[in-house]
Amino acid sequence: MWWQPMIVLAVGTAGAAVAWAACRVSARAARPAVVPAGRCAVVTACGWAWLGWRWSVGGLPAWWLPVPLAVFAVAAPLAAADLRHRRLPDVLTAAAAVVVGVAVVVSAITLDAITLDAVAAGEGEPGAGLVVRSAAGALAFAGAHALVRAVSPRSLGAGDVKLAVGLGGAAGAVGWPALVVGAAAASLVTLAGACVLQWSRQWSRQWSRRWSRQWRCRGATGRGSPHGRRPPHGPGLPHGPGMLFGACLVVAFPGAALDGEVEAAARAIAGTGMNTGMSAGTGTGMGAVTHSPG
Repeated sequence: MWWQPMIVLAVGTAGAAVAWAACRVSARAARPAVVPAGRCAVVTACGWAWLGWRWSVGGLPAWWLPVPLAVFAVAAPLAAADLRHRRLPDVLTAAAAVVVGVAVVVSAITLDAITLDAVAAGEGEPGAGLVVRSAAGALAFAGAHALVRAVSPRSLGAGDVKLAVGLGGAAGAVGWPALVVGAAAASLVTLAGACVLQWSRQWSRQWSRRWSRQWRCRGATGRGSPHGRRPPHGPGLPHGPGMLFGACLVVAFPGAALDGEVEAAARAIAGTGMNTGMSAGTGTGMGAVTHSPG
């Protein structure tokens, strides 16, 4: 439709503004973490535009849209800070928890509003279940990460535990399986990144030794590289980007996990002849929860 490109452009522009503001806040915090605001804005704009497009074509229900927008809003600045500074700024992890909590509440209120007749028919309040699951998910996810840090402090940082509060709240709103999927995706991303990093370090050492031999044959005095120093090898890959990827995955593709709270309400609404524009799909794996664009 003609209005879909306008929605995608508007949502993408809003995402860029939000990410740029988050980067500026991080740079001016008490313990600043400067990240490339322009790149984060572009990445976030693409993510928000994609979410807006999915909603416009019926890939995401409108009442759920605030949650993935909230997660995508902080994903790029936090990932950039963790990759560049090897830490997650407190100001951004706290903002992530607050923004996700507000988004879940907004989604819950919207869900209750569109299922008002179902609630009156005694089907319960699906929005309340959404908030309860989100709070329980935040506690469980943060608690699990805190336990891992207590057992192996080198595996996770304190910032990862703080970030788990917001991301656990978002994944918990989807459902308990989403917490497992998000944690598994985070571990796979971190493991894959560590393998790539190890391979690049080995290649760098081989390249350095090769050039060192050539320069020594020419009478150079440097060691390990043409410039007289070995290439730096920083610490291992941080876990924050993997956590953010897993959270973005489960909130952007909630699948049939959201059906439990809204299925009864949707049936009640369908029985009254009201067109809510929602349809629940089961499918396989993560499935899809969609709404008809009409």
